[in-house]
Amino acid sequence: MKNKVFFTVIGIICACALLVMPCMSEASEKVIKMRVIHAYPGNTQHGRNAEKFKELAERYTNGRLAVTLYPNSSVCSITQELATVLSGGAEASYNINGIVESIDHAEAIWTIPYLVRTDVGDIRHLRKALRDPGVEGVLKKRQEKLGFHRFGSFTTCDGFGIYVNKRPIKTLEDFKGLKIRTPGGLLGDLFFKQLGANFIVVPGTEVPIALQTGIIDGLSTAALHWHDARWHTKYATLPYWCSYTLPFMASLKWWNTLPNDIKNILDNKVIPEVMELADNQTEQLTAEAWKTVQKPPYNVQVYTMPKSEVLRIKNATQEVCIKKFRDVVGKDVADPMIQAVRKLTPPDLAFD
Repeated sequence: MKNKVFFTVIGIICACALLVMPCMSEASEKVIKMRVIHAYPGNTQHGRNAEKFKELAERYTNGRLAVTLYPNSSVCSITQELATVLSGGAEASYNINGIVESIDHAEAIWTIPYLVRTDVGDIRHLRKALRDPGVEGVLKKRQEKLGFHRFGSFTTCDGFGIYVNKRPIKTLEDFKGLKIRTPGGLLGDLFFKQLGANFIVVPGTEVPIALQTGIIDGLSTAALHWHDARWHTKYATLPYWCSYTLPFMASLKWWNTLPNDIKNILDNKVIPEVMELADNQTEQLTAEAWKTVQKPPYNVQVYTMPKSEVLRIKNATQEVCIKKFRDVVGKDVADPMIQAVRKLTPPDLAFD
């Protein structure tokens, strides 16, 4: 009888254990939520990059990470995204170079005139710099101290062209007196000021009206965004004068709560794949866009400056911008970053 009671008790304990085990397993596999905010529509390259991150993150974690995207500044304005992430209103922001500069001036490395050398459909130099420990790695460490885990940059930009309605830009002198909408940041305004142009701040939503009414004569932005946003002008000038990055950044506090295997999946599998896809699509789609805008209904006149004229513009702007960059971030940070970028320059894209 005692043996019967003993085995009955053991059976009950085992049965209870079997019931509890799925609950424990379910608790250990709890879905982690990740809210990603950004300012662009889903049909832009910015939006497509965010969608790809969501797709791969959820697939490679087998659904353990659930990503919700909030595009079109639906949570907050683009200028408030980083503060929203730090305050816990979202887990990550897919932002832009100029905004990230507001918290870390070293991000302006990308907008030093003619430092990062790119051309239409050719971002070899940018690809290398975005993966280089002496450039991207420096930004990652600096921004970690500010409370962010910097995943990397999902690019939409092979370079910043110059787009104008008033007259074609063929020489340095053609800039004088023009009202140009710039990306702002540490160096954008200074670049145009050195060329005799007037820089004007206009929100992206107001650019079409500003162009139509003459509030601005033109603007400088990424070619693919200029085309996607339908900001077409009569004239466009190449080559590109700077690059631009699209940093994808998460709350470090949130990041530190993640299981190590999910961290590894995101950092070493998802992010590299999205970056590679974004780079490839940016090169391909931008090259296609340049062909498209020269045909009806756009009829944009595209002018490519000869190397001699580009050198004049570079000489009038680069050193002044480098000096400001050094003054703001310090020579100990600025000079090694600049040197790292220069070492990565493809020989056929170098000026000197």
